[in-house]
Amino acid sequence: MSDPELHRIRDASITVIDASPKDNTPSDVYEIEVFGVSVLIRRRARWGAATSVPYVHVEDQSEGPGLLLVEVNNGGEHEHSRLLTPGVRG
Repeated sequence: MSDPELHRIRDASITVIDASPKDNTPSDVYEIEVFGVSVLIRRRARWGAATSVPYVHVEDQSEGPGLLLVEVNNGGEHEHSRLLTPGVRG
């Protein structure tokens, strides 16, 4: 596996990591970071009976309480609260 490629565009960064079929990652992995949010996009080799399934992981990297709005396939916005974890500064 080669080193990840990093591309910067305005306030965003895009990291591309080569596919690794032995780790069940049949496609390159793309991570986009902007506005304190990280979005990881790749394909999974299998998910149940399906093969080559798109996988998207969204993570709000901001600290403290807040709200993340996510919409999938025009299905309406869904709220995801970011709550403080006890014992963690916010």
